[in-house]
Amino acid sequence: MQIYITDYLTLNVIQSFQLFALILIIPLPILSYLWFRYYNIIITEGKKYVGEKYTEEEILLLPSSSKKVKISGKTVIIVNGVNAWITIRVNGGPKQKVFKIRLLNSSGELELINESKVFQLKVILRRSA
Repeated sequence: MQIYITDYLTLNVIQSFQLFALILIIPLPILSYLWFRYYNIIITEGKKYVGEKYTEEEILLLPSSSKKVKISGKTVIIVNGVNAWITIRVNGGPKQKVFKIRLLNSSGELELINESKVFQLKVILRRSA
């Protein structure tokens, strides 16, 4: 029985592809588990930032809209919705992008901007009392 070089090359290509696929697939469950575990810890601890006495306000931002609110002291911004990005501006300063959660410790005016053209956002503001 003769084995040709093309058979070896084909076998090597298949084996290397299988190894490559295995290297890509194995970390996926591990990384997913770690992401969900630490994501919940970050959100939970972020909510505790303002302390035990706080006021909570829910704001619904329609697409391409903004809202200004007064803040003083510690504030937590939590973004819920399909698109978890929001743009904020503190005291008329530069725009800042926020993903899911932002901790602030300032006084003045906070502008919440939904730059999405399609999705509405639900923003939860927790302010220390």
